[in-house]
Amino acid sequence: IRHPMVKYLVSKSLSLVCVVAASSVASAQNWVMPTPFGDRNQPTQIAYEFAEDVQALTNGEVNILVKSNGHALPHLAIPGAVMTGKVVIGEFLLGLLDKQNSIFQHDMIPFLANNYDDSQLLWQVSKADTQKQLHKLGLHYLYVVPWTPYSAFSTRKIENIDDFSGLSIRAFNQTVTSLIQKLGANPVKVPLKDVTSAFEQGKLDGRFASLSVGEDSQIWTYAPYLNDLRIWIPKEIVVMNKSAFDKLDEKTKAAIEKASLKAERNGWLQTKERVETDLASLKNGGIIYSKPSNKLLRELEAINQRMTQEWIEQDPKQNGDIYRAYREAQRQSKGIK
Repeated sequence: IRHPMVKYLVSKSLSLVCVVAASSVASAQNWVMPTPFGDRNQPTQIAYEFAEDVQALTNGEVNILVKSNGHALPHLAIPGAVMTGKVVIGEFLLGLLDKQNSIFQHDMIPFLANNYDDSQLLWQVSKADTQKQLHKLGLHYLYVVPWTPYSAFSTRKIENIDDFSGLSIRAFNQTVTSLIQKLGANPVKVPLKDVTSAFEQGKLDGRFASLSVGEDSQIWTYAPYLNDLRIWIPKEIVVMNKSAFDKLDEKTKAAIEKASLKAERNGWLQTKERVETDLASLKNGGIIYSKPSNKLLRELEAINQRMTQEWIEQDPKQNGDIYRAYREAQRQSKGIK
């Protein structure tokens, strides 16, 4: 017969285990992570992997629920929601912050960095200043994932710069609006979720989009012409509310940073691998494909020079230093002294 005191101690021990377990569950942090694009896109797939890694590395103390395709928040609302703490973490196009500080415009200056090697060099020399400006906005940088190159999708064939004249093209930030105007086209603001219907209703004639987004949205059904300009390779950025990050213990911070490093590394590698497969899918779907003529490239290069100079003039120290460091990094990578 078990002594009453033994029963009491066992009962108390079990109660203590239950309290500790309940306390552990209660202390676990559950974050919703809004992302703007569908599950087939590489940045979203990387976000799911990141969430799994964070959960594993924190032993379930941080659980991130990825809400893709704008289901939690519209794309344009995500940066502000993270800044204010409405959500702890979120993903959005880095260039959406271009009104906050001119540093964020570097991501969408046409032809400044339109291949993966140059894009990585530009990010390396601009990253520190980008993080500094993010902190001023109350954001903590976690990682970036580049897109497949952005090109021009339209309802009619584009062969030279005059073909842009009068087209209604989707604009989603200040930098893209400036480019559209310099092309002689009309910038039109349309929420991401309404893009397809805007084409169907005749409100849009064209959009700059990544090959991946074009493939995922079956863009050939509403904008069947692709001029493969590869005008820029912008980045999705994942950030946390800085105050929320700062309150985490050091062990949790380290776990999140470790998962972030892996996400960024995989992002650069995996997205680059998707370029040709996405292009093949577009062609198989029925896209009418063309490459830009040398004349069109020369005309666009002139716009690149104007926009680059305008960008530098907005902040000669910050942006000028980044530009000079970028050109020097390019020379070194090519072995040019």
